[in-house]
Amino acid sequence: MAGPSDSLLWLENAKFQIENLQEWKEFTVNLFDAVQQQMDENHVNFFTDLSETEKAFVLQRAAKAIRGGELHNALMAQINHCLEEQIYSHVSREMQDSQLPKTKSDLVLGHLREGVVHLLEKRPDLKGKLHALFNQPLPTPLRGRAWRLYLSNTKARMEYLSQVAVNKAKSSLDREISLQCVSLLSAEETIQHLKDNTVAVKAMRNALSYSHKFQKLSASPSDSECLLIVPLVQAVIDTSLPTSSVDTVSALLVEEYLTFIDLRPMLLRGSPDQSSNDVSSVYKDIALLVNQMDQKLSTTIQRIYSEQADQPEESLQRGVQSLLQPVMQRLFTGYLQMKTLLYIWDQYIIGLDQPAYNCLPAFGLTFIMLLRDHLKGCHSPREAEAALKTHGPVLSIQEFQAVINKHFFRDLYSLLNKEDMSPLIIHDPTQVTQWSHATRTAVLPRTRPQDRRQAREERDMLRRQYMEKIKEAENQRLIREEEQKRQEELRLQKLLEDTRETLLVQKSQMEEQLSQEKQSRYELQRKAEEQIAGLQAEIRRLRELSRRSPDRYSLESLTAPPPSEHSRTPTPPRSRPLSQSPLSQRASPAVGDDTHQTQDERGKTAAAV
Repeated sequence: MAGPSDSLLWLENAKFQIENLQEWKEFTVNLFDAVQQQMDENHVNFFTDLSETEKAFVLQRAAKAIRGGELHNALMAQINHCLEEQIYSHVSREMQDSQLPKTKSDLVLGHLREGVVHLLEKRPDLKGKLHALFNQPLPTPLRGRAWRLYLSNTKARMEYLSQVAVNKAKSSLDREISLQCVSLLSAEETIQHLKDNTVAVKAMRNALSYSHKFQKLSASPSDSECLLIVPLVQAVIDTSLPTSSVDTVSALLVEEYLTFIDLRPMLLRGSPDQSSNDVSSVYKDIALLVNQMDQKLSTTIQRIYSEQADQPEESLQRGVQSLLQPVMQRLFTGYLQMKTLLYIWDQYIIGLDQPAYNCLPAFGLTFIMLLRDHLKGCHSPREAEAALKTHGPVLSIQEFQAVINKHFFRDLYSLLNKEDMSPLIIHDPTQVTQWSHATRTAVLPRTRPQDRRQAREERDMLRRQYMEKIKEAENQRLIREEEQKRQEELRLQKLLEDTRETLLVQKSQMEEQLSQEKQSRYELQRKAEEQIAGLQAEIRRLRELSRRSPDRYSLESLTAPPPSEHSRTPTPPRSRPLSQSPLSQRASPAVGDDTHQTQDERGKTAAAV
C-alpha cells in the first residue's frame, strides 16, 4: 500500500509518537522476556526457527501473559492519550482550513472509521478486534471491509473469474433464476429499493446462477436461498464505487455468498434439515427461554397453537418453531427493514470465527418478544405468522439492542471473546534465562516452586476479590439507579397531579367567567332591542303625524302632470264673457284684448295649474 492519505496522517503521527514513548520501550522489553519464557517452556532455542504461524502463536501467548500488568496499563493509557491528541489536532486544523458543513463529532467519527478500515486492510488478522463492537451496527465502510474479511474465499473467486473468461459461469436455469430475483425484489416491501438498481439485480442473478451450477442442483433455488443473498448485495453496493462494473461486483458477491452458504448452520438450511434433532433442540431451548423470560408471551403462543399438541409445553415448542423457522431460514430478510437487518447480520458475521458463538436464537427470541402485543390479538397460526411479517419492519435497531443488553449481552459477549477471557498465562520473570534477563534488571532471588504457586494463588484470590468488589459495586449502582428512577417517577406523578388540579381550577374559573360574559352580553342585547323598539315606535308615530297634516305637501304632489291631447290642440279664441264675477276679475290680469284669452303653459291651462 502506498503512503497514507492526508486523512490518515493523524494515525501515522500517533504511531510515531507511541514508538518514542518510554512506556513502549519498557513494554517491549517485558514482552521479549515473556517470549523467551515461552520458548524455554517449549524447548525452542531460536525464535527464527519458528514458522510464521508459530511466531504469531508465541507472540500472542506472550502478550496475553503480560496483559493487565502495570506496564501494559500504563502503555494503554499513553496510547489513548496520543490517539486523542492527534485526531483532535487534525480535526481542528481541518475545520480551520476549510468550510465544512459537518460538526466536530462527525469529523472525529469519520476519521476513526477510516483509521479502523485502514488497519484492517493492512492487518487482516486484527479482525477479531471487531468483537468489541458486539450489539452495535457497523458503519457502512467498516461493514463492507469486515464482511469481506470474514467471508473471504480467494479460491472461489478465482474459479468464478476463470469460468467467466470461458463463458461458463451461468446455470442452465439462468433465465428462471433471473425472473425469480426480479419477482422477489418486487414482492418484498423491505427490499423493493434494489429492483431499480441494475447492477444489483444483475450481480444477484450472476451469483445465484453460478452458485446453482457450482452446487450441481437440478431444481431452481428456493426463495429463502435467494433472499439470503440480499443483505450481501446491499453491503457490496453500499461500498462499491459508482464506476464499478457488474463483473467486479458479481465476483465479490460470489465469493461472499459461497462462503456464507458453506458456513451457515443447520438453523438456516431448508426443508431437508427441518426435522433434524439439532434444529428441534434449538427451538426447544428457545421455547424454554420464552417460558422463563416472558410468561405472557408463552401463554399467548400456547393458546394460538393449542390445537397442534396436547401438552402446553409441546404446543409452545411447536408454536415457537412454526413462528421462527421461516424467519431463520432467510435470516430475517423480508421481516425487517434494511438497517435493522444489516445490524443483525453484523452480529452474526463477526462471530463466524468463534464456533461456540451463536446469536441467532437470541435474536429470534428477541424478535417475537418485541412483537408480543401484536401476537395477543391473533387467534390462529396463520394470523400469528402474518403478524410477524406485517409488523416486523416497524422494529428498530434500538429496540433490539435494549432487549439484547438486558437478557443476552453477557453470555454472548463472553462467547464472542472467549479467548480474551481465558485464564491468564502467568509470566514469571525469574524463570527467564539469565543471559538475557540479568543484563537489564537486577537478579531476583531464586524461589521454590511451592512459593511461586502460593504467590499465584494469592494473586488469583486477590483477582477474584477484586472482581467480586466490581460486581458488588455494579449491583449497588443498579440499586441506586432503580431508587433514583422510582423517586423520579413519584416526583413526576405528583407533578402530574398538581398540574391536573391546577388545570381543573383554571377550567372552573374560565367557565364561570364565560357564564358571566354571556349574562352581560344578554343584558346588553336586551337593552339594545328595547331601544330599537322605542325608536321604531317613534318613527311610526312621526309618520302618522305627517299623513294627518293638511298643510303639508309632498314633492310628488307638486309635480306637473304630462300634457293631455286636449291641451295640445289649439283652441279657437273665445269672446270675453259679458259678465265676470268679482273673484274672476281679481284673478285675471288687466291686459289688452288680444291677451284676454286663456293660454296654456307647458300644455297646462291656468285652471289646471
